[in-house]
Amino acid sequence: MLLWLLIFANLIGGFIASSTYIVSKIPKLKDMSKTLNSFKLPIGITVFVISVLNIFNFWAIHYPKLTLIAGLITGFVLSVELLNKVEIDEGIKAKIFDFANKFQVPAGLLSLVIGLVWVLRILMDVIGYIL
Repeated sequence: MLLWLLIFANLIGGFIASSTYIVSKIPKLKDMSKTLNSFKLPIGITVFVISVLNIFNFWAIHYPKLTLIAGLITGFVLSVELLNKVEIDEGIKAKIFDFANKFQVPAGLLSLVIGLVWVLRILMDVIGYIL
């Protein structure tokens, strides 16, 4: 069950994190991107928590570790806005925001691709089972 949540989290989180790049290539997705970006912080926290839960899941030893890492990074990048609610030195906060902004699109694309690969793998398993 947690694997399905992780796949879905990677798909949604990856789309949100890389939405600026995706919308520049496919402008028709602008409305969907705007809607999902309004939930950026809660989705980022959810992606991060699901990834952490999957690390401690017994069956996680069978997962490709890149799926967990992509979920952690994407969750962190999307939920970095949470630092505005915490008292931290402005210099440190600026460095964290710069890091998150620098890696947001690559991490998002990685998560999106990993989620799509998982979906395709599951579809291939289903098609193989039917045939």
